[in-house]
Amino acid sequence: MTPYSGLLFFCILLPALLPAVLLGLGGRSLRGYGLVFSLGMLAVAFGINGQLPALAAFALWELALCLGFARLSRRPRPLLWAAVLLALAPLALVKVGEVWEPLSAFRLLGISYMTFRGVEVLLETYDGRAGELRLWDLAYFLLFFPTVSSGPIDRWRRFEKDASAAPGREAYLELLRQGVWKLAGGAFSAIVVGGLIQAYWLDPLPDGGLAATVSYLYGYTFFLFFNFAGYSSMAIGTGYLLGVRVPENFRQPFLSVDMKDFWARWHISLSTWLRDCLYTRFVARSLRAKRFRNPRTASYLGYLLTMMAMGAWHGLSPHYLVYGAYHSALMCLNEFLDLHWKGFRKVKRQGWGQVCCVLVTFHLFAFGLLIFSGRLF
Repeated sequence: MTPYSGLLFFCILLPALLPAVLLGLGGRSLRGYGLVFSLGMLAVAFGINGQLPALAAFALWELALCLGFARLSRRPRPLLWAAVLLALAPLALVKVGEVWEPLSAFRLLGISYMTFRGVEVLLETYDGRAGELRLWDLAYFLLFFPTVSSGPIDRWRRFEKDASAAPGREAYLELLRQGVWKLAGGAFSAIVVGGLIQAYWLDPLPDGGLAATVSYLYGYTFFLFFNFAGYSSMAIGTGYLLGVRVPENFRQPFLSVDMKDFWARWHISLSTWLRDCLYTRFVARSLRAKRFRNPRTASYLGYLLTMMAMGAWHGLSPHYLVYGAYHSALMCLNEFLDLHWKGFRKVKRQGWGQVCCVLVTFHLFAFGLLIFSGRLF
């Protein structure tokens, strides 16, 4: 059973949320019931999928790594990277299994999102910002059901602040109102609008031909937006009902004026995670160590590393890796234009120049999604 799809899921989800609503309206803490809710929903969803043993093994592995690393008196950098690699190992097995038959038995819904939460906890612990890690609090964060399958990717300190507080009746009434709205709106976006685009635009298209490919480029772009943004909205709404203000994942991405702006609006939780946990760390470390004669080289390589990691995060099939390389090139080009063409920033801010930038950015991204879809190769 895939979360947020199908009548059966909602028939289970909505009654299971009722105790949370009653607790919230009573001004009570929702952490305890939130954990029970998450574990129960995971047991149902992953039990039906036959992936419950794999989920339990993965969760124990990540919890052991995070708690064990936190309890060390000394945490040298090589030990951090060893812990990060071990945390990434299950995800790597699943991704390799998608393209290599001998490991195809390794499957786990939502492993990409859960893994990045665990890695962020390790990095925050190394930086001394994670605070005290307690088993059940950390388990709640890693296994928070609303965002397991499709994100958004929350952050440990932000999540813990919400989870540990009782919002109070008035604050919870607002969360309830917004949560129900986001659940309903997300369901309409993903199931109704996305389903109609799939059924009446994408499915009837022939497999080949230039006209069909161009039509698919637009259809798939709009389908993925309504589908993915809808699932994110449902996850955010469910989180609100549990008293957790899950961060937004989309902010009018098709109004972006360049690719940097786009990635600040599309799949925001992934792009900011990669920025904070990979790009910024790589660039800062490179500048401190003076690895490159030209400091801008670190920025360009940082974009290459970040976008290639984004592509591999989706999968190791060639079209995902090419998608990552494509966005690496676009981000480097964006950086180059910002640095060396004084008029570029000006043209993005006014009149028809801004309109043209929006249209160009949309089509650059839409072509990237055509690569991502696997239709080209």
